[in-house]
Amino acid sequence: MASEINLKGKSVCIFGLKGCGKSNLAATLLDMYGSTALVYDTLSEYPDTAAYDRYVPANRYNSAELEKITRAVMRSRRYRLFIIDEANRYCPSKPSPLPQAIADLNDWCRHEQYDIVPVYLCRRPTQLNQDLTEQADYLCIFRLAGVNDVKYLNELSAGLGDTVRQLSQYHFVMVDQARNYQVMRPVKKAIKSNH
Repeated sequence: MASEINLKGKSVCIFGLKGCGKSNLAATLLDMYGSTALVYDTLSEYPDTAAYDRYVPANRYNSAELEKITRAVMRSRRYRLFIIDEANRYCPSKPSPLPQAIADLNDWCRHEQYDIVPVYLCRRPTQLNQDLTEQADYLCIFRLAGVNDVKYLNELSAGLGDTVRQLSQYHFVMVDQARNYQVMRPVKKAIKSNH
């Protein structure tokens, strides 16, 4: 997927049910960026022996901890890819506001001084703050069957929700900035769990 698109200065949301392949897609991106990638590993799912960096929060429900790490990532200018797993825990749907550091990252990631690709992983699009979903340059959506998710995606782009509902296992839909979409083949297995 990533070899087919230019992620520079873009933001990405990845959605899908547990076990559908979203963490594997994220790990593929992390491997591509190597030492310039960091994953905020909410559930400690990514290997600690990988070429990329991982941060496991002390409190996986603490937005302040995520904000601190996000500000450090933006200040350091070391990382080109920053993935936040289980992003809905910290950035729930409206009317909840985005944590300020995430709002800033979402606004400033395109600026050359930061040049960071933020990626937000979440099981369901209806659970993630709409400022992230609707401003994302790319959406990668694995199979979803929830009525509200299908309805929301159909409103985002005609037929998108119906397409996502009928996806084969590990396939996903890639949605671009114009909300055009295509079904993508599964990515090769990249993640090796710590467990």
